[in-house]
Amino acid sequence: MTPTDLSALLSRPFTLAVAARHGVGRSVVRRLVRDGDVRRVIHGVYVGAHVDDTPEVRARAAVMVLPRGAVVCGRTAARLHGVRVPARPRTQARRAAPIEVVVPVGAALPRRHGCRARIMALGPGETVWRAGIPVTSPARTAADLVRTSDRETGVVVLDGFLRAGLIAPDTLAALVERYAGHPGRHRLAEVVRLSDGRSAGEDETRLRLALLDAGVPAAEVGWEIRSAFGRVLKRFALAWPGARVGVELTDDRQWVRARPRSIAGQSWLVLHCPTLQARERPAATVARIGSELRLRERRNRGDIAA
Repeated sequence: MTPTDLSALLSRPFTLAVAARHGVGRSVVRRLVRDGDVRRVIHGVYVGAHVDDTPEVRARAAVMVLPRGAVVCGRTAARLHGVRVPARPRTQARRAAPIEVVVPVGAALPRRHGCRARIMALGPGETVWRAGIPVTSPARTAADLVRTSDRETGVVVLDGFLRAGLIAPDTLAALVERYAGHPGRHRLAEVVRLSDGRSAGEDETRLRLALLDAGVPAAEVGWEIRSAFGRVLKRFALAWPGARVGVELTDDRQWVRARPRSIAGQSWLVLHCPTLQARERPAATVARIGSELRLRERRNRGDIAA
């Protein structure tokens, strides 16, 4: 085998059988592993050490050694669809989360280090291909994750699928109906009701939910103020247009004093909310936003009365 051929072999996950077909014996693979030129992805599958350890690489490795009909699902499938799922607290420190797969009913449940497998039947249209890897469809992936997650994580996930355009908002009612007979159906219905794909990311979703839970009136998500020619002058993560109050998530470490600002000829109270504060002190953040909103509404009523 030439160096070029060996480089091509190591650039993708391979098994010992694949290596043998390329003229590379078991002892050579072991030597390459020992020398640090090759690493084991999961039990029985290897790849060149120069290849990044990504969910796609690990998923491709898994389907090579799992039973026929195995499909990548759950959190791994979401990553392959381009949607980030918040890590479980107990797995936060792990170097790499296990690859989640489903195998057809009747197949033996595989037990391989680095994989988490379960037996499940998939219906028509619930399997798609991403980069040559069989993956549960966006709708099936989102439904499975939402039904098995806490409410907040479920909304973050579904917002991510909506934001990416992988699930259309007008199909959400059908999604609830489709999985009405599955465990976690009530959680799915609740998350669908709370979801909003206009959020720009996880932090906006979590802040929106925290405000709703505290009884703050529902905000408009991703509210844009445009010029007469349609140009976006300002985007707020959350806004109350009636009171003309908008929230921006910032990289600042501390709150900046809220001041009225003229935007498109109207006076808006802009709240510069530090993202770090929203993450680490959600109750205090919600209390401050709620207080500013109530004060602004009282002042607006006073202006009208005057």
